[in-house]
Amino acid sequence: MNTVYKAHFGDRQTSFVVKVTHDDVWIAECDELGLVTEAKTYDELTARVWEIVPELYEMNGLGNNPDAMKIM
Repeated sequence: MNTVYKAHFGDRQTSFVVKVTHDDVWIAECDELGLVTEAKTYDELTARVWEIVPELYEMNGLGNNPDAMKIM
């Protein structure tokens, strides 16, 4: 399963593809952001992704306004 997250960060519009797989646990990966995380449930994984993405967004020099992030 692939999930496309369209993230609008206020200072820039960017779309990231987050690959979501399930193998005993749910796993999310996004090469552009350097994201790899896992959780027991899909809902927990989604929450974790949106917890991590703003920090990775800033760390990778993609912008400086992650608080303006909205899910589309």
